[in-house]
Amino acid sequence: MKTLEKRKRLVLSREESDILKWIYLKTLLPVTIIIVLSSIVLYAGLQYLMRNIAFTNYGVLPGGTIQDVSRFIKGYIGISAANVFLMIALSVVVMYLVIQNLVMPVMRVTRELRKVVETNMKSEITVRNSDKLLVPLVAVINRLIR
Repeated sequence: MKTLEKRKRLVLSREESDILKWIYLKTLLPVTIIIVLSSIVLYAGLQYLMRNIAFTNYGVLPGGTIQDVSRFIKGYIGISAANVFLMIALSVVVMYLVIQNLVMPVMRVTRELRKVVETNMKSEITVRNSDKLLVPLVAVINRLIR
C-alpha cells in the first residue's frame, strides 16, 4: 500500500510574492470593469423591461397580454446576449494578458536557452524588464550556464 505525501506548506519569497501581486493587479482592473458593466447591463435592462411592459413585482398585470410576455422574453434575450458578450470580452482580455505576460516571455527564454545548448556558447539568457515572472528563473539559469 502506497502512502501519500502530505503537501508541505509553501512560504513565498519576496520576489515570488511580488510576481504574484503583479499578475493579480494586471488582471484585476479588466475583470472588475467587466463584472461591474455586466451587473449594470442586467440591472438596467430588467428595470427598463419592468417599466415598459405590463409587469409588476408579482407577475403580469391583469390587463397584460401575451404580447407583453413575448416582448419581455425578447428584451431579456437581448440583455442576456449583451451580458454574454461582456463575458467573452473578459475572457479575451484575460487570455491576452496571460499570453503577453506569461506565455510569450517563456517562449523567448526557451528559444534563447535552445540556442545556448545547440551552439555550446556560454552566453547569458536575457529577459526584458517587463518579464517580471522570469527574472528569478533566468538568474538561476544564467548561474548554471556560467
